[in-house]
Amino acid sequence: MRITPLSQGFGAEITGFDLQNGRAEADIAHLREAFHTQHLLVVRGTATVSPQRQAEIAGWFGAIGCDAPEDGPAHTMMDNAEAIGRAVLPFHSDISYMEFPIEGISLHPLELPRSPTSTTFISNACGWDALPAEVQYELHDIKGRHYYADGRLLDLDWPVFEYWHPVRMEHPHTGRPMLFVTEHHVDQLSGMAQQRSAELLPLLFAALYAPERRYEHVWREGDLLVWDNRAIQHARTREADPSDGRRRLQRVQIGKHGFLEQLEKARREAVVAD
Repeated sequence: MRITPLSQGFGAEITGFDLQNGRAEADIAHLREAFHTQHLLVVRGTATVSPQRQAEIAGWFGAIGCDAPEDGPAHTMMDNAEAIGRAVLPFHSDISYMEFPIEGISLHPLELPRSPTSTTFISNACGWDALPAEVQYELHDIKGRHYYADGRLLDLDWPVFEYWHPVRMEHPHTGRPMLFVTEHHVDQLSGMAQQRSAELLPLLFAALYAPERRYEHVWREGDLLVWDNRAIQHARTREADPSDGRRRLQRVQIGKHGFLEQLEKARREAVVAD
């Protein structure tokens, strides 16, 4: 097995690992170390991986199945036959607008269209490192509002979601500082004048999303990706048009707290507030 860091300053490509059957303890230990330091693993394979095997691999990096039905599968599907599976998505970390964002995500392609299709990633840690020292100091005790109200627009029985996370978040395993704001869900900063918040957010986004700090992963058959959702943001920068062919990605999430559990809590709190 070979672990090769990517050129953007985060992420690593894994080659020579048996995606179908590999589970040597030494290999798993090296993969965990790379996951905690590089935050994104791009594992190259040659064939389709079963959902059970993908869940096994994802489980090396944390708990899985938090949103799965009892005795049901731990995986879901991202499919461009559905709007959510084909629409352009701005950079985000999944369910950052809740108290507990998903800890990690794994994707694996089952079907790919004729034309190249990709997912683009950036590093919150690299974004923090790119900030001037005086801005880092200013943000030390600041929080950002992660906000989501689109559920009502989509006629879903969801309350408005809002959670204030520290802008400077420390990685739970390494302590490395990370810039935890996203263009999709953060619209204001706490602890400062509204004008200063409006001035700072574009600067923070520019540091995070600079072209030289992006990794665009063009999907190939057999790929398996796993990333730390708190340290990495992802985006679909182009629509996955169904006329180009089917785009189906098998998805397994990592974490002790999922969306459904926190949705029920938010619903109960909304009823009490009313």
